[in-house]
Amino acid sequence: MKKELIAVKNRIKKLNDKKALIDEELEPLFIREEELENEEIIAICRKNNITISDLMAKVNRQKAEMKKEKTNENQFEKE
Repeated sequence: MKKELIAVKNRIKKLNDKKALIDEELEPLFIREEELENEEIIAICRKNNITISDLMAKVNRQKAEMKKEKTNENQFEKE
């Protein structure tokens, strides 16, 4: 029984070490992915003559609409 427990603990440690290494390698990739997505958004905006301010205003309007819809749904559910 003890041998099996030690083997399981060693396997867990080995997998946790691999996981830590993978997480360490993924972090810069996630950062680069975000940078590339931002560059893509900027390129699309430039192509379509949209300023970042216009884009942010549109996003904020959509968020406000979604919030309003959610509030309306919550009020409807309470009735």
